[in-house]
Amino acid sequence: MKFKIVFYLFLFVCIILFFQLINTNKILNHQDRLIQSQNSLQLRLKDSLSNLKKILSVQQYFTLDQESEDDITEDIKKLLLSYNSRGTLKELIPKLPNGERFLIDNIQLVNSEWVLIGFRSNENKGQAFLTYQITYKGIEFKSLESMIKPL
Repeated sequence: MKFKIVFYLFLFVCIILFFQLINTNKILNHQDRLIQSQNSLQLRLKDSLSNLKKILSVQQYFTLDQESEDDITEDIKKLLLSYNSRGTLKELIPKLPNGERFLIDNIQLVNSEWVLIGFRSNENKGQAFLTYQITYKGIEFKSLESMIKPL
């Protein structure tokens, strides 16, 4: 009788140990999958961060130093946006179609001589590459190149 009790007890312990072994294996596999997905996500984020740093460094290279040229930048932006209120963007960019009113919506100063602007109307959108000079009369713009595309 003692033998049967010890045998059943041994069998019961073996079953419990077998169950724990299988259960911990499943838990470990699940944790491993989670770790692998976190690692792949971290690698993708590092890659995208390095790409953004490259883009930012290029963009910073082609912009004015905001601390030293802040007043000039604001004056140029105000003057360009005044073309919106006057509706005279056609004077600055002669390629614009007649009968449409174009408004400047983006301005990017490239350096101390060049400006990129984006403009749009109800039917078309476009971009222009301008030069500017600061003279005794004020700031003078000259259009070098522009392009217009339908919306």
